[in-house]
Amino acid sequence: MNLQELIDQAKLALGSSKSIAVAQAWKILQLAVASVIQEVEISGDNMPGPAKKELALQLVSNFYDNVFNIITIPFVPPFLQSLLQKYLKVFLMSLVGASIDALVSTFRNTGVFVDKSIKSSNVFEVNPKVIS
Repeated sequence: MNLQELIDQAKLALGSSKSIAVAQAWKILQLAVASVIQEVEISGDNMPGPAKKELALQLVSNFYDNVFNIITIPFVPPFLQSLLQKYLKVFLMSLVGASIDALVSTFRNTGVFVDKSIKSSNVFEVNPKVIS
C-alpha cells in the first residue's frame, strides 16, 4: 500500500471526526510507520540506512499533516489546544524516530527484511546460529 492510499484510508476511517485522541493518533501513526518502513525498504534498496530513516520520517510527517487536522489533548482548554499542536507533533515524531529503529530491527530479526549481506540462494548453505 502506498502512502497516499494509507492517507485516504485513514481519512475514511476517521470520517467526519472533529478531533482524535492522542492515543488513537499514536496507534494510527504506528500503522503508518510500519507501512512506510516497508515501502522505503522496497523502493530505497540502494540507499544507506540513515537516508532511509530520514525519508521514512518525512513520509510519516506528511501522513501526520494530511490525516490529523486536530488532536485533542485531555484536560487542556480548546483555546490552548492549537498552541500545543506543533509541540505535540514534535513529540510524536521523536517517538516515531525511535519506533522506526525498533521496527526495522524487528523486521530484520523476523525475516520481513532479508539481510543483504547473505548472498546464498540456498537456505541450506547458510550456517544456522547456535543458541547456547
